[in-house]
Amino acid sequence: MKLLSTVFLFVFAASLSLAQVDLAPKDYAGGETPGPITMDTIPPVGFPYATVFNFNYSAIGSPGMNAGTVGALFFNGKYYFNRWNTTGLYTYRYNADGPGNGPGTFADSLTYVGSCRDLATDGIFIYGGNASTTVYRFDPNTMATVKTFTLAGGAARALAWDPSRKGFWNTNFSGGIFLHDTVGTLKATIASTLTGKYGMAFDSLAGQPAYLWVWNQVTGGLTNSLHKISIETGQEVANYVFTTTAASIGISGGAEVAWVNNKRLLLLNYQNFALAGYLMEGLIPVEFTAFSANVTGSDVVLNWSTATEKNNRGFEIQRSSGNGEYFVVGYIQGNGTSLTPRNYSFVDKNVQTGSYSYRLRQMDYDGSYAYSSVVETEVTAPVQFSLDQNYPNPFNPATTINFSLAVDSKVAMKVFDVLGKEVMTLANTNFAAGTHNLSFNAAGLPSGVYVYKIEASGADGSNFSSMKKMVLNK
Repeated sequence: MKLLSTVFLFVFAASLSLAQVDLAPKDYAGGETPGPITMDTIPPVGFPYATVFNFNYSAIGSPGMNAGTVGALFFNGKYYFNRWNTTGLYTYRYNADGPGNGPGTFADSLTYVGSCRDLATDGIFIYGGNASTTVYRFDPNTMATVKTFTLAGGAARALAWDPSRKGFWNTNFSGGIFLHDTVGTLKATIASTLTGKYGMAFDSLAGQPAYLWVWNQVTGGLTNSLHKISIETGQEVANYVFTTTAASIGISGGAEVAWVNNKRLLLLNYQNFALAGYLMEGLIPVEFTAFSANVTGSDVVLNWSTATEKNNRGFEIQRSSGNGEYFVVGYIQGNGTSLTPRNYSFVDKNVQTGSYSYRLRQMDYDGSYAYSSVVETEVTAPVQFSLDQNYPNPFNPATTINFSLAVDSKVAMKVFDVLGKEVMTLANTNFAAGTHNLSFNAAGLPSGVYVYKIEASGADGSNFSSMKKMVLNK
């Protein structure tokens, strides 16, 4: 990754004098064969997604769709390829019956308003931006414009629909990446120093963090860069540099993450050249569908579910008390590889009063891992003093005694035999308000009935005393 970043910086620095433009190279038609451009869709070393198809539309004589073609969208069983470089041009549609479920047979072509670059969908309509503040909503069956949106700030060259935030992420070549709602109101901004942003894709699985993939033209047209950006933090978490073989041939076009025949694919358009599909499934070995935390007394009950699992060794449960540092509090075995939903539960017992964050570290058998989303909860102080029955009871030789304090208190906890003789002091110190537990090990005592007693003096002047019996059965 460090090497790739170095290459990117070198190319970028060496090309600052050239401006980014929309490029429409020669339209090869009539059987004319383009030059040696096969490198354009070969991923760089370290790119983690396998290529499942590479649809070279520049070699297709009819329809001659390579001039200005930038679309990278899959919707209702068809791939959509739109041309940007004039108005009233076509959107070409192909069926998903090609190699690797890529574009295969030609379906039809539809005229549309034109000038749109990247396309996106909310699952009902198709959207496109014309590198201005206008976003178009299209009927996916006819590509007729049914509505337009005017964005308050920013421009929609690259466009991605965010189903969680119900809005559009949009950006121009340079400048920030903006989130607008469906009436055009600006909702969020991610700072960006990239100067060739052309395609953008929203990427998230249930229970997982959300990301934007930004498909960027590097100045000069000899390389493309792909950037993965965390929506939560606005920080880049990965980038990859793709080398083209000739200036402007295969530069970055549209981008999209789509489910195609139960395969999760990253679609990248190499403008005027090809559409490539990269298989994303398997990098996150577990698909989370739910993760929740509920408080019962001083216990935090965590429940989570998975839709599918691949080579899942198990889950490490981690807790943070607000300082950002997580500690391991438990582990639950996974189910290896499973295509059916699985439910899991873990109880973090006797948690002190306070606010906490929990996350899961899912671990694969090969040592790889991924984190779940974070859930937050609060354990509040009990409203009254109490002393619980020890557990287990009867016991041999150890047991646990739980007690609750309504306020900060000085606590003395002692154990007596049936004759009233003190046999052990378990505590004689200060405790914060909340629920606590003490262990009693009776390895050196004979079987019989014992009594444990608590005396608590609260910081507010309150006092509490209680005792219970327990049975040592050796």
